Amino acid sequence: MFVASSTIAAFAQLLLKKSANETHRGLLGEYLNWKVIVGYALMFAGMLLGVIGYGKGVQVKSGSVTETIGIVEVAVLSAIFFKEKLTRRKVLGIVLIIGGIVMFHFA
Repeated sequence: MFVASSTIAAFAQLLLKKSANETHRGLLGEYLNWKVIVGYALMFAGMLLGVIGYGKGVQVKSGSVTETIGIVEVAVLSAIFFKEKLTRRKVLGIVLIIGGIVMFHFA
């Protein structure tokens, strides 16, 4: 459930970034366009899934560690959709995050 929550939040961040990179007509157009509205709705849905997961008995330490996979998802999705470079430093960070998650859950 937490991986789904993080994935939804990652897509929400992509939509918000896409909107932020566009030119809008005025302040209202910046904040009241479909990408921003859907982005925040997805962010809320992801948060709701996380809360439900905690309500189902997942310990806070396990949930918060698992949700860090969202950082990896945002980096990979940004490389795919925005053609951002995955530098050595980013790849090292991704490997360390995934290693930390694996160590936490299986050690």
